[in-house]
Amino acid sequence: MGCGDTFCSQEKAFIFINIAFAMYSGALLATAARLAWDPSTYAWLRFLCAAQYRVSAGYVLAAGAWLAGLVYLAAAAAAARRPPRRRRRTAAHCLHLYVVGVVSLFVSEVAYGAWMAASLAAWWRSSAQAQLARRAADLVHDLKPALLAMERYRDLAHPLYDMIEEMEQQAPNNVYVIVVFALIGFVLQIAAVVMARRLARRDPQLAEDEEGEKCAAEGGAGAAGEKALCAGGGKHDACCDELSEPERPVGWRKTANLRMYTILDKIF
Repeated sequence: MGCGDTFCSQEKAFIFINIAFAMYSGALLATAARLAWDPSTYAWLRFLCAAQYRVSAGYVLAAGAWLAGLVYLAAAAAAARRPPRRRRRTAAHCLHLYVVGVVSLFVSEVAYGAWMAASLAAWWRSSAQAQLARRAADLVHDLKPALLAMERYRDLAHPLYDMIEEMEQQAPNNVYVIVVFALIGFVLQIAAVVMARRLARRDPQLAEDEEGEKCAAEGGAGAAGEKALCAGGGKHDACCDELSEPERPVGWRKTANLRMYTILDKIF
C-alpha cells in the first residue's frame, strides 16, 4: 500500500533526525573516551575542577549510550511498520518509548547544564584552583615576551610563541561550537518528539483500517464461495435460501410490507 506525501515526508524527516542522533552519540562516546584516557584532555581539567570533571565524564558517557538506545528504538519502530501489518501496534509502542526517552534526555540536559553553570560560577569565585588558573593565564602573558627575547633558542621559542598566540585566539571558538551544537541538539530533540508522536498516532489507525479491509475482503470471498456452492446444488439449507433472496432496500421489513399489501387489497 502506498503512503501519502505528508506521511512519507514525516518518515524521511524522522530518519534524518535519528541519523543526526547517531552522529551525536558517536561524538559523545568519543569525548567520554578522551575524558577517560587522553591525558592532554583530562589531566588539567581533573586538576583544576575535579568534581565537574567526574560528573561530566559520567554524564557524557551516559548521554552517548542513551542516544544510541534511542536510535535503536527508532530502527525497531521502522522495522515494525513493515509487513505483516499487525506489527504496527508494536511500532506505536516503540515510538511512545522513544518519546519518553527523548523527553528524559532533554530534562537531564537542562539539569546538567544548570548544575554545571552554577558550580563553575561558585568555583571561579572561591576555589583555590580557580586562583591557580588565573595565575597560569598571567604566567602565559609574561612568557610571551621572554620567548621573543631568547635569541639563542630562536628556532624553538618562536614556534612556541606562535602556538600560544593561536591558542589564545582560537580558544573561544570551542565555546561557540559547544553552544551551536547544543542548540541544534535541542531543536532535533523537539522535532524528534513531534515526528514520533505523529507517526505513533498514525500507525494504530493504519492497522485498524487494514484489518477492516482484510476482513471485508475475506467476508466477500466467503460469500461468493457460498453462492457458488448453492448454485451448483452441492448444498441446500437456510443459508442458501438467504443467499438466493434478492437484495432488499434499506429499511425493508417483510412482515410490515405484507401487512401493508393486505390492507390495500381489502380497500380496493
